[in-house]
Amino acid sequence: MPPDGTIEEKFEHRHTVALTPDGKFAQIFNSDEILVNSLHGQGICIPGDRVIVEGRAPDNTPEAIYIEGAEGFAIAVQWHPEWNAEHDEVSRPLFEAFGAALRDR
Repeated sequence: MPPDGTIEEKFEHRHTVALTPDGKFAQIFNSDEILVNSLHGQGICIPGDRVIVEGRAPDNTPEAIYIEGAEGFAIAVQWHPEWNAEHDEVSRPLFEAFGAALRDR
């Protein structure tokens, strides 16, 4: 994407993420595959001992992870769910899950 594109163009959905069936993220999104925006130029090469990869881009880049055995809501994504979160069908469930985790604590 050219650097002079509009903000909307920069945050367009760019690729799918395949999620582990019945995993944490598949449960949040009620799907085994989602479409996300992508602006990154780096990512996880070798996950740490407790890092569980549950989502991968078509190029195999880890996109959705959680920390095994962590207390509370310890998940992370490689895309930018904060962009248009109120209206984005992928972002909204992620933030709703975060809010539910906060209320439960």
